[in-house]
Amino acid sequence: MNEKIIELVSLCIETYKKKYKKSGQEVIMVFDEYGVTEFLADGYDVLHTQSIQYVIEEIEIYLKNRGYPEV
Repeated sequence: MNEKIIELVSLCIETYKKKYKKSGQEVIMVFDEYGVTEFLADGYDVLHTQSIQYVIEEIEIYLKNRGYPEV
């Protein structure tokens, strides 16, 4: 994974953590379990041009579609 993708993933972890009042470790576990990191890496070319609010909404839709109950 290149540095730019890692920066996007880190920003998403921090933003998601604050929005849902979770620890960083909890968010990392959710992202790992549900494949969010891969989703962000695969969609990087489009996602990095969007606002962080948009990207978080896309993550929420992605998680909901995969049965994550806390969205």
